[in-house]
Amino acid sequence: MSVTRPSPGKYVCGMVASLAIFLAGGWLILAPFALGYQPYGADWVSQTTNDFVVGICVAAVALVSFVLFLFALLGSLRASGVIAARPRSQAVAVETAPHAGPAPAVASTQSDLDRTLATLAQALAADLSMRRQGSGDTQTQTNPLTEQHMTNRRDA
Repeated sequence: MSVTRPSPGKYVCGMVASLAIFLAGGWLILAPFALGYQPYGADWVSQTTNDFVVGICVAAVALVSFVLFLFALLGSLRASGVIAARPRSQAVAVETAPHAGPAPAVASTQSDLDRTLATLAQALAADLSMRRQGSGDTQTQTNPLTEQHMTNRRDA
């Protein structure tokens, strides 16, 4: 049986590079004030606006790339068995567990949903076919399927 050996080097290098780029974006944001080419208390000059907008964009992209490298590193470590895999969600566990209580409620809700969607699909198909026939007198006629659906909904 082969064991997957983790290689976190490429992910760590990517995270370090992302942090360096994030700091460069932060410098672009602070440079107009630190270097003094933005007068104190005055409206922002075009260079300040440009540095600020570009710095925010660079910092945002670097932050997103850092998070992506982090998730890739965690996935690699999970695949190699260094980190335990995520526990399964409770929704999946409920479906596989042999409980008698909640299962019928889910099944009846699903069947109600299926019936409602089927009725809606039939009504939409009937409406579409009426519109395709396309004369002015067919638009004034009522749809018997829709009336049947309304009667069934009133009875429920």
